[in-house]
Amino acid sequence: MSVAEDNLALAQARAREAKARLDDTVGALRERVDPRTIAKHAADGLREQGEAAAAVAQRNPGVVAAALTAAGLLLVRRPVMALFRRKKKTVPHITRKGAKGYSQ
Repeated sequence: MSVAEDNLALAQARAREAKARLDDTVGALRERVDPRTIAKHAADGLREQGEAAAAVAQRNPGVVAAALTAAGLLLVRRPVMALFRRKKKTVPHITRKGAKGYSQ
């Protein structure tokens, strides 16, 4: 083989290796952007965060109870305030004698 043929064979081998690396990269990217893969990663993340939150709640039940109570009161604040709100006293309308509708 001549030097030119060796260089050509070397370049072709490098091209095949580069194409194989590119194919691997494209395959990995396709897997990363696949909606099922994204959903699976999101579900795994939510599950891990839920487990961590449950562990914190078990260690601090008083704080959790206070937070839930505050959230519950925030949701029902208007009906609760309506129970304690004073009703306005109505003053009866006093009319003068001789006003419309009354005889003198």
